[in-house]
Order: sequence, then structure tokens, then C-alpha cells
Amino acid sequence: MADQIDPSKTADPRGDLHSPLISTAIMTNNIRVAVMAFISGVTLGFGTAYLMISNGLIVGALAAVFMQSGKSYVFWAYILPHGIIELSAIFIAGGAGLYMGYRFFVPGPFPRRARFLESAKESAQLLIGTVPLFVIAGIIEGYITPSTLSLEVKYLIAGGTLVILALYYMYGARNVKQKNRNHSAIKHPST
Repeated sequence: MADQIDPSKTADPRGDLHSPLISTAIMTNNIRVAVMAFISGVTLGFGTAYLMISNGLIVGALAAVFMQSGKSYVFWAYILPHGIIELSAIFIAGGAGLYMGYRFFVPGPFPRRARFLESAKESAQLLIGTVPLFVIAGIIEGYITPSTLSLEVKYLIAGGTLVILALYYMYGARNVKQKNRNHSAIKHPST
């Protein structure tokens, strides 16, 4: 893989001539990887672990090639704007697949089959929740990554995506806590 990469060609952006096509292809591929990481959970998590590790090795190998050539700053400027959202979504999908495998091995007091089916349903909801993240990451990768924006602006965009993702997570966590409080109040009304 390292022999096929020429870091010296990354100084110039690809241009945005075919951005809609590139963006669509990227979104489709990333959603496919997420679905495969999720579906691989039926292999008791082994297939999911393999997919996550192999994809991590690819990113790591690319980072190492660019670091050795002194182009890490350029590499991360092209990866982080879309990568923060994209990798988070892939981790969520992979976690959903691993959760299914985990629940098969650790069903608790429930029958193994029932627990696995319940965890598959919960995991599918997580997977569906990643689709908008992949759409946003694909749009960023199709339009911002190849653009002629300065590397500093790309880093600012990456920081913005990180802040937005963190706020989205905190908003969801707050809603879950509120929902649990409301559910608890309904089950145990105060007298």
C-alpha cells in the first residue's frame, strides 16, 4: 500500500469538478462499510473486529507514509474535516455489531436467542442513526476536502465538526436522561 502512495502529490487539491459524483461514491462506500461492520456482528463480533482493525490499519498506514515524508500536516488537513464525523459513525456501526456479538456471549438472565434478537434491534437503530452522519461526512469529503481552501481553514472546519458532533452527543444524552426520568416518574408516581 505504501508503495502505491505518493505524498508529494497531495499539495494540490483534486479540484471540485466532480464533487457531487465523488461525494455520492464516498457516502455509498462508507455506508456499505458501516453496514458490513454491523452485519458482521452475527459472526459473534469476530467479523466486526476484523473490519474495524483492517480499516484502522489502512488509516494508520497512510498516516505513517505521510508522516515519514514530512506531510502529516497536509494529510490530516485532508482527513479530519470529514474524518471526525465519518470515523465516529463507523465506530458506532462497529460498536453496534460488537454489541450483538457480546449479547450472544453474555445474555444475562434471558434466553440467548431472545437477547441476541433484542440486541440486533437496538443495534439496527444505532446503524440507522449513522446514515445522516455519513451523508454529512460525504458532502464534506466531496466538496471541502478537494477544494482550494487553505489547510488552516480545513482544520477550522474539522474543529467545527468536532464541536457540532460533541454538542449533538450531549443533546442526545440529555434527552435520554430526561426520557428515563419521565419513564421512572410514570412507573413510580409520588404520592
